[in-house]
Amino acid sequence: MGTGESGDPSRLPTEINEIRFDVKKKSSRKARTRYRIWAYYMAGGVLSLFCIVVLLHPDYAYLHVSGPMNIGHEELACEDCHKSERGNLRQQLQANVRYLLGRGTNPVAVGYRAVNNYDCLYCHERPNDRHPVSRFFAPRFREARERIRPQYCVGCHSEHNGKRVTSGMSYCDVCHEKIEVENDPVSISHRQLARDGNWASCLACHDYHGNHKMEVTRDFDTRITEQELRRYFAGEIDSPYATQKFHKARARVEP
Repeated sequence: MGTGESGDPSRLPTEINEIRFDVKKKSSRKARTRYRIWAYYMAGGVLSLFCIVVLLHPDYAYLHVSGPMNIGHEELACEDCHKSERGNLRQQLQANVRYLLGRGTNPVAVGYRAVNNYDCLYCHERPNDRHPVSRFFAPRFREARERIRPQYCVGCHSEHNGKRVTSGMSYCDVCHEKIEVENDPVSISHRQLARDGNWASCLACHDYHGNHKMEVTRDFDTRITEQELRRYFAGEIDSPYATQKFHKARARVEP
């Protein structure tokens, strides 16, 4: 009893040493495994941080640009729309870590904050806009917000597409499905056009923002053609509405 499998007392120290060696060997193997894992994490973290710093640098913006600038924005610099988030990189990362740990109220952008309506309206806000984005935050436009996002400038003018308008032409039904015009002056009534589902014809007569100096036609046959509108939205031709505007876009200068 207690003298090993062979029953020879002289074998006991040898067996103990073998057990100790095996334990040390396993412990050493586990330590090396943990070291490798931490080394991989550290290398990945350093590499990720390096990539973030490089991609956030203005000189390397071309590496991650989403696509060509929209019509009219060709001369803008990235920084004209993409503004730096408050704080330095370390502070931004710390704020996000605190948020993930439940110690912060909101996450923050890393490097540059997201572009929003205020960035667009700095250049494009004008009085008497027929469809200002602010209007669509009203409760009655809930369905419209869900379907076509008219409360955001990028709902119709998604940037980095190389176009003027990106939303298409058949979205007017979201708000005007039951349109009725008293003493309708058009050769084909608005009610009939809506009943026929001819929603692309709305923009053939009406300038969405009302910024072009134009007369709205009453003869449906003289409307702007759908092909012309598509080419205009794609940036292939100048405005078929009118050459003159009530308000020009403001030059981008920081206040």
